[in-house]
Amino acid sequence: MVVDEDRKVVLGVTFVGQDVGELLHSATVAIVGEVPLDRLWHAVPSYPTISEFWLRLLESYGRPEE
Repeated sequence: MVVDEDRKVVLGVTFVGQDVGELLHSATVAIVGEVPLDRLWHAVPSYPTISEFWLRLLESYGRPEE
């Protein structure tokens, strides 16, 4: 995952493996919509399986300040 550190938005992401199609739509929305990382924390995966991977990616950038 590539993040613009100044604006705190996702610029790009690469997924490799089986069933990554489940992640592509949410990645497209996050990138095209320039959704801030702190807002992505509130996006609940509709299928809590592979989509939970987003939470692990966000954790690598730290939790948002309350």
